[in-house]
Amino acid sequence: MSQREGASRTERLQGLTPEGFEALLAQLDPDREKAGMLYETIRRKLVRLFEWRGCASPEDLADETINRVARRLGEGVELRSNDPYGYFCGVAHLVYKELLRRASREQRALASGDWPPACEEEEPSDVRLDCLRRCLAKLPPDQRDLILRYYHGKSDQGEGNIRNRQELAREAGIEMNALRIRVHRVRRKLESCVQACLSH
Repeated sequence: MSQREGASRTERLQGLTPEGFEALLAQLDPDREKAGMLYETIRRKLVRLFEWRGCASPEDLADETINRVARRLGEGVELRSNDPYGYFCGVAHLVYKELLRRASREQRALASGDWPPACEEEEPSDVRLDCLRRCLAKLPPDQRDLILRYYHGKSDQGEGNIRNRQELAREAGIEMNALRIRVHRVRRKLESCVQACLSH
């Protein structure tokens, strides 16, 4: 990995400083080129892992996983295994569980018509949830239906999500990968709207 490529990738990892990225590479392998290659291999595996689990933004989730590992390394954790992917995989599992809990909470709120969620389910992000509600209302009906149905189902069970999404892909007459791309685009639009809403 060249220095320019490393810097470019670092920019994509939100909250990961250039120093943190360098520290991550140093723990992967003393040889910077080998560390860069190992980093790319680990990231590809993480992306495939999140894709297999039916996540809409596998690359973003892979970067979030790497970001968290880098922060832990900065706190003094050391990668002692000859195959550090196992550690990354463990962190990825936690990221996925958080994603399921968040999707489940938002889906329950949407299904009940109680938006934002009732007080017992509220978190400090209730303003964000309110912005999400507003932005969902702005989406064209077909895109809103797509994004809601994509995340609908047994949100706390990965297999339930996968079956639900396979059925959605069949109805649309497209492959799962094409469905993920379509949902990713809608989600990007939704995220941009939410960010704009939060900035006001």
